[in-house]
Amino acid sequence: MRAWATLKIALRALRRNKLRTALTMLGIIFGVGAVISAVGLVNGAKTQVEAQIASLGQNVILVFSGSVTKSGLHTGWGSAGTLMVEDADAIKREIPGVSLISPEIRTVAQIAAGNQNWYTQILGESSDYSELRQWPLT
Repeated sequence: MRAWATLKIALRALRRNKLRTALTMLGIIFGVGAVISAVGLVNGAKTQVEAQIASLGQNVILVFSGSVTKSGLHTGWGSAGTLMVEDADAIKREIPGVSLISPEIRTVAQIAAGNQNWYTQILGESSDYSELRQWPLT
């Protein structure tokens, strides 16, 4: 009996304060909508980041040659150019856990097509690169 009386009192208060009721309903609707949108955005961003990380490949180790210091300037990793394709072959041959290897050659060049040109970096990889990075060809 008390529950019924409480419900009647609540309904009467809602009828008497229509503007307050409408504003409260709008606040709840917008609040729930904002939470649902935020959760959806976070899940989408998480999925996208996971996909980008997965595209790097699983159990991948990158090996770069050392750096060079010329005239007091440190040129950074990979600038020494001391690793050769034979080194990659030796790594694959002598380390039992290595299943795929892709030596990389880097150079910079000016590319020209028609009346347009661009100075860019060119990377050369072996045929195992797409399988190593888990990038299927279609």
